[in-house]
Amino acid sequence: ETFTVGRPFTIVIGDTGISAPTKESVGDVRKLWEVDKTKWENVFDEVGAVAQNARDSIERGKMKELGVLMNQNHTLLQELTVSSPELDKLVEVARNAGARGAKMSGGGRGGNMIALVEPNQAEVVAESLKAAGAKNTIITQVS
Repeated sequence: ETFTVGRPFTIVIGDTGISAPTKESVGDVRKLWEVDKTKWENVFDEVGAVAQNARDSIERGKMKELGVLMNQNHTLLQELTVSSPELDKLVEVARNAGARGAKMSGGGRGGNMIALVEPNQAEVVAESLKAAGAKNTIITQVS
């Protein structure tokens, strides 16, 4: 679904350089779910609520709110075991470098993370990510 962005915002994408098949992450989450369906259904519901609230924040141009939601989402994805030490490190580095929020992206256990930044902080965050081991970074504006 497409939707309207309330105001443009800047993100920095950091690539761990690690290839991780989504199929494996999904399979492992399924195994967790099979052991304790009630627990994991609650986590799935939380992830869904955070995603919906993030969409609402984007549509209303509420970037401070979006950053908080990105951080919450990353914590939930860690709980689901789909993050990785490399992703967690880049997320933490981005936050410490001034990002409003940061989270892993995609299927996890490798691949990319995204950080919400003020435009004047984008280069600092990108350089911090590279210094922390990101293989590549991209700065882009979403509008």
